[in-house]
Amino acid sequence: MVIHQKKQKNVDEGDGDADRYGDCWIYIAKKADTKLHLAHSTGKRVQATADKLMKTVRKRGKLPTKDEKATFVSDGNDQYTRAILENFDVEAINYGQLVKEREKGRVVGKTKTIIFGEIDDESTDTVYVERYNLTVRHGISRLVRKSLCFSKCKEMLDNHLDVYQCYNNLIRVNSALTIKTERGEKNIMRTPCIAEGITDHIWTWKELLMFKIRPTIN
Repeated sequence: MVIHQKKQKNVDEGDGDADRYGDCWIYIAKKADTKLHLAHSTGKRVQATADKLMKTVRKRGKLPTKDEKATFVSDGNDQYTRAILENFDVEAINYGQLVKEREKGRVVGKTKTIIFGEIDDESTDTVYVERYNLTVRHGISRLVRKSLCFSKCKEMLDNHLDVYQCYNNLIRVNSALTIKTERGEKNIMRTPCIAEGITDHIWTWKELLMFKIRPTIN
């Protein structure tokens, strides 16, 4: 969560800019196997923000079928349930939730629930995206609280997230994706896009910034 212009408690709900000020949440979709930052959506903690995320996931990912189901895991935010049902066939989805119970900031219990489909207990975990949330907060200065860099403009935050998504997927080597070779040989370092088969090499910033996007024909 980030804060724009002023804290949520100081936002007048009758103000025409109430939807632009105060709390701004970042919803992220990340693939657990390849660590690919698939999509993100920013806005108030409302259904529309979750709907936008799942709409992007549907657009960028392979459409699941009854024979090749997609598995989703999230926290207890029921907005995801409605967003998944809105964008995918329920018979092609496995979806589970992990709800953590906290006391004085410490986790004292976990409750795993299968919302629909079939998903094993070990797969019902949000550890990867939680770790990535920490990585993003350390990597994007706009998310650092009580600093001069703290984001005050949603548009610029969205742009920064887009750039960081490209950096994470194409440039940043993820140690969890490294393929270990025989002793004496150099290990194969990989980025999420290499693991996905989208590219065959680790990109540089120059390559990313000079990449030309082909125009689309409507």
